[in-house]
Amino acid sequence: LPGSVLADASSGDFMGYKLGAKYARGPETLQQQTTTGNLLITAEQPVKPDDLADVTLLTTPGTLTIGNITASQWFATEAEARDFARGYFNLLRAKYPDWPYGWEVMDAQMNIVEVSFNHDAVNLRLRLTKDSRYDKTPWRFSMTLGWLPDSAPEQAWRAASTNEQVTRQESTRQQLLKGSD
Repeated sequence: LPGSVLADASSGDFMGYKLGAKYARGPETLQQQTTTGNLLITAEQPVKPDDLADVTLLTTPGTLTIGNITASQWFATEAEARDFARGYFNLLRAKYPDWPYGWEVMDAQMNIVEVSFNHDAVNLRLRLTKDSRYDKTPWRFSMTLGWLPDSAPEQAWRAASTNEQVTRQESTRQQLLKGSD
């Protein structure tokens, strides 16, 4: 795996993007709004290994400031997904041996479906989920780099997101009022 792919996650660099940086939207940018008002953007030029399908970015709605970076791949069976996930787990343990586990999450059958590594203010989470894609119900493996909950950078990003959403809502309200005159 090229070092440029994982870069230095401890400084917020992952898959060719950086936490807190602004995403440059292109004419073909695919995005969808989350229930919280932020945007999920399919990264147009990720630096990723060939065995990962795509990279998505969670951004603020106005300035497109990156709040987390997720690389994903889909599999037909849980066994394939778990085997693939084990490979990345071992790679990340080797690359970041001093990063302690943040948490583990188990499903109803007591299978581990999520693990995380924490370092300073960042969190690197590996997750297995059942996910619908391409009219099938395959398994999804994802790796997400974000800030630790309640860390100063995470709180600053959330505040910026809230401010951008309030500003956007006020602008829309003003345009509605102006149009009603």
